[in-house]
This record gives sequence, C-alpha cells and structure tokens, in this order.
Amino acid sequence: MAVPRHSIEGAGGASGAKMRMRKLVLVAALIAIGGCPAVSNAGEASLKQEALTPHYRLVLQIGPTEATYTAAEARMHHPASGEIMLGGRMTDEMAGMGHGSNGKPDPDRRHVELHVYSRATGKIVVEAHVTIAVAGADKKPLSVPIARMYGIDEGPDDMHYGNNVVLRPGTYSVRAAVNGERARFTVSLPE
Repeated sequence: MAVPRHSIEGAGGASGAKMRMRKLVLVAALIAIGGCPAVSNAGEASLKQEALTPHYRLVLQIGPTEATYTAAEARMHHPASGEIMLGGRMTDEMAGMGHGSNGKPDPDRRHVELHVYSRATGKIVVEAHVTIAVAGADKKPLSVPIARMYGIDEGPDDMHYGNNVVLRPGTYSVRAAVNGERARFTVSLPE
C-alpha cells in the first residue's frame, strides 16, 4: 500500500517558520479529512501529491493542459514552453479529443503527469511500464494514454509519464502502477 504525502506547488514561504507552520497545519488538516490541496486549472500552480511503493517514489501532478512537441518539432520551432515527447502518443494528436461541441478547446482539459523516482538512488526512472487510471464519482475508470516526456522549461530532469485528458471538476481516484507496483491518490478538482 502506498503512503500518500501531499503538497502544493507554487505556495512559497516568504514569512519564514511561521508561514511554514501554517502550511503544515493546513496540509495536516486536509489529510485528516481525506482531502488534498488543489487549485483550478486556470491558476499558475498545479495539484501535486506523492506516494511511496516498495521501490519507487511517485509524484502525481495535475495542472493546465500542455502543448506537446516531438524532439524534431522542438528543434525546428524553438518553443518557449510545453512538453517534449520522448515516446508514446499525446491525445492532442487525435482528432476532436478534448474539444467541446463548438470546436474550441475544452476548459476542463488537464495535464496529468507521474514522476517516478527510484527509492534506492533517488534518480528518475526513465524506462518503466506505467499505467494511470482515473475514476470519478461514476467509478468508471479512464485509462490515461501514457507518453514519456519532459517540460521544456525544466529540461530532461523533469522526465515523466502522462498525457492531456479531460477531467471535469470533482473528486477522483487515481490509480498508478509502475512496473507492477501500485499506488492510489485521491484528488479534488475545483470548478
């Protein structure tokens, strides 16, 4: 059974120990009631949770949808942000995925990513068999198509697995498996 740890990215602690203590109390309270820190898709910060399996430290992040590029496209166009795909296929390449009936991008489209680290070495695991399934209140699982990628801003040290998927506001159970080791996260996405 994975042990979840919760945090939120982008919540800097400018006022020292007092601010860190407030954050710790907030996170502890959220964990105690079974919740998790979350921010809207439109915000700068991303939801972030961690879990441990016997051999891996898993970091799940859900944030705004990301533009994706192959390595060749990135060399040709020099984008300032987005994701460079190392393997797999992004859902954006499939016609109509994530678009509303008016043809515009779906505002509930989010980037789901799972960072995998070896507990023994602390290093990124770059070649793993990863699955991610998300289930909402209807309990119907959505398999996230897995692509290996890294953020252009962060570079190869950001290597992760995931994809862009539509997740409406609500509470979700996210089940991840890495080389057969399983972890479960519970996330709440606000409106």
